[in-house]
Amino acid sequence: MLVVPNFINVKLLDIKKMKIILNNISKTLMLGFFMMFAFACEDPDEKPILTFDDAIKGSYPRVTAEVGTALVNPNDLASVSFGYSVEFVDETKGADVTEYKFTMIYDGGAEVPMPGRTYGPSDFTTNSDGFASMTIDPFTATELAGLAGETITAANVGKSFTVKSYLTKGGLVFGSGNASSTITGPAFAGRFDQNFPIACPSEMYVGEVSYVGDYSMGWGGGASGVAGTTSIVDNGGGNFDFADWSFGSYLAGYGCCTPGGTFGFTDLCGQVTFETAVTDGYGDSWDLYFNFSADKTVLTILSDNYTYNSSYEKQSAVITFPTAQTWECANCIELADFPS
Repeated sequence: MLVVPNFINVKLLDIKKMKIILNNISKTLMLGFFMMFAFACEDPDEKPILTFDDAIKGSYPRVTAEVGTALVNPNDLASVSFGYSVEFVDETKGADVTEYKFTMIYDGGAEVPMPGRTYGPSDFTTNSDGFASMTIDPFTATELAGLAGETITAANVGKSFTVKSYLTKGGLVFGSGNASSTITGPAFAGRFDQNFPIACPSEMYVGEVSYVGDYSMGWGGGASGVAGTTSIVDNGGGNFDFADWSFGSYLAGYGCCTPGGTFGFTDLCGQVTFETAVTDGYGDSWDLYFNFSADKTVLTILSDNYTYNSSYEKQSAVITFPTAQTWECANCIELADFPS
């Protein structure tokens, strides 16, 4: 006769009890599910699951028109005026939007409210496509600067104002912080925030200019009366250079090349500053001197390089603009002060 050890009987008993417990839990869960289902069918306002149709969808302002330029020109603050029209886009075409308001941030500082820039349904109209919509009164430099407590001058160039907007719907607030890049990108034209950079439209001429120049090498050789044309190139952000900073002299002296490197100049609100100590693409250092004629049509440049071949290269060029310029030269000197 086979005798089963007591510890095996105990294990079998535990397994049997566990099966009974799990079976009872399953029955309880099934009963609970059917009770919830029956209760939900009896009272639709007590559904245990939030469906997509019942969820509150967001809304966003889509730009339909613009007026003016969102650029704060410190030299002409009175000209700053930028407004736009929007329609509120959601599944009800904006019918449930209860508030549309604006705030402002200056140079990454604190967000402040904009008095008189909170709107409600009484300010909205319905456009031809059936969307709730409105035209926003233009923002001005006076308004923005006043809220920031700033007197805007050329010293503020590089900073900006950011006007932020928010839509309220169903008690929830929607802004740029919870809007995807798809919504605010060009495809959907959504706009919660509008940036107003402080900058000056450049007054620098961009295009072809003519030149006549001389080029000499300290070890002998060079060229004189080199004439031709080159372009002033806009590199963005108020930064410019000449397409050929040798003004034909490298071609005349070496039969090739243009001097790449740190040559360039900037236009900051009509004040043009030229680089005067530069390094070319070959690692040679140059000293540059500039003179701008009184009639603002001729720029004279003298370039000295004392590092190449333990001697020097010297180049002078007279650049003629096709029209008189309106910018001022911030670091030009008199021709008499050019080194000989």
